[in-house]
Amino acid sequence: MTLVSFSALFLSVILQTALLWSIGSSQTTGFTSIDCGSASASVYTDEDGIQWSSDSKLMSEGTSVVLSDTNVPHVLSTMRLFNGSQSKYCYNLSNSDLKAEDFFLVRATMFPGIDPPYSPRNPDGSFRFRMILDADQWWDAKVRYEDSTTWTYDAYVRAKRSNIDVCFARISPDGDAPFISALELRPLPKTLTSTTFMNALDVFLVCLGHANVGVPQSGPSYVRFPDDTLDRYWTSYKAPDSNLNSTQETINLSTDSLDQIPEKILQDSLTGSPGITITLTALQADALHYAQFYFSEIDSSVNSSGMRVFNIFANGELANMTDGPIDVFASVGANAAYSYRLPVMSNATGGIDFTFTPLANSTFPASLAALELFELRQITSLTPSPILTAVEAIKTALGLGSYTGDPCLPVGHGYDWLNCSSNNTGITAISLSNYETNGSIPAELNDLTTVTEVRMNGNNLKGEIPDLSALELLETLDLSNNNLNGSIPSYLASLKSLKAFTGTCRITTCQERYRLLFCSAGRHHH
Repeated sequence: MTLVSFSALFLSVILQTALLWSIGSSQTTGFTSIDCGSASASVYTDEDGIQWSSDSKLMSEGTSVVLSDTNVPHVLSTMRLFNGSQSKYCYNLSNSDLKAEDFFLVRATMFPGIDPPYSPRNPDGSFRFRMILDADQWWDAKVRYEDSTTWTYDAYVRAKRSNIDVCFARISPDGDAPFISALELRPLPKTLTSTTFMNALDVFLVCLGHANVGVPQSGPSYVRFPDDTLDRYWTSYKAPDSNLNSTQETINLSTDSLDQIPEKILQDSLTGSPGITITLTALQADALHYAQFYFSEIDSSVNSSGMRVFNIFANGELANMTDGPIDVFASVGANAAYSYRLPVMSNATGGIDFTFTPLANSTFPASLAALELFELRQITSLTPSPILTAVEAIKTALGLGSYTGDPCLPVGHGYDWLNCSSNNTGITAISLSNYETNGSIPAELNDLTTVTEVRMNGNNLKGEIPDLSALELLETLDLSNNNLNGSIPSYLASLKSLKAFTGTCRITTCQERYRLLFCSAGRHHH
């Protein structure tokens, strides 16, 4: 039995820094590639004609760090470190091709360098921080300290609007500060098997690896753009000659063209002895995954159906029972693309075993060219647009532009000055006490009709109190220790839920208005 094992390394594509770095945002339509932490004038084109741009116009938060490593590709020479206390830091990615409902590959790359700017807080010597896509948790990155390995994480997402938020956060308030070296966006056709699957189930896919399993010892360490026009990163797993078939013949890709697999990958195949076992570990336990297998019958000795026939087992159960045994030659002939995909659950320890077992009457052993593995994640709806509009107005009016991404989601990573309802249908509290904000209270606050508490005391707010008469659930309004002027609005007396109002004003009738509006109603005032 030919064994191929993928441990926790399969959870992220791993690039050795000696490799030629050739990804980017570019002249290629729809590609966006961001060199994080680089100088504002940093725009360059790599050897594959892909253009990289600095993140300086996308991100004003965090610290740009120049690494001491000298023998690394340009894009890995800097990082952006988010060492503040905000609940998350978000890049808002967009380009001329990004429209709602379109599909994209999002890739995040981290390289800590041999002398990182800080030490990890975990005793195992690994940095851990959270990655977020729009309103959903993507993955908790685990990056080794003082390591020359570059870690990349991919996901397939469907845009919910004309941009995609990619955010980074501490896992806990005292956890490791997140950092990022590069961000990339690649358009995906809606006709891919994977994107069709996403659309049918309303999920996004966490890419756990694109594996090129039948690679000669002298073969490339990876395959990607321009060989892969979609710029997927296919990690090579090299095989001994005794378990390898190779050809220079042209592969007929039209027989299975939906997934646009690079021809180079299908010109080599891993062969079994007589079967093949693929062992995947360190996955999420009891989670639904989606696997795609790629084949091509490139052995000229196989010239008729029935000569190479095998079954696929997933964790010991026959996976191709409905479709019958795999016979690539019978399906598409020689030197032609063929694929098979299936959903599979990981076991209780986070493992999946795929076994390719030839039938008893099969002349030749099982074979496999490549595989992809994804974890399915349910999509969370964004905070409703009316709430987003009101919150954006508050941010603009009060100078809170550093807060980006969805204001409420994911749970635990909303703006730290907002409380959102459990079903995300409204804002229940705004807590901006002593935030050192300036500006005036925006009229859009009146649109947050579910709010029960507003605390904006201890700032430098100016102007008058706007119309808040729609806030019928408001119980507490604290505007004290600001520079507001004008009279206390009479409508406050009609807000039946209002129990406490604290404010300051600069007119002579101020205390009298307090008394008339609140004392006679038996409510508290200051």
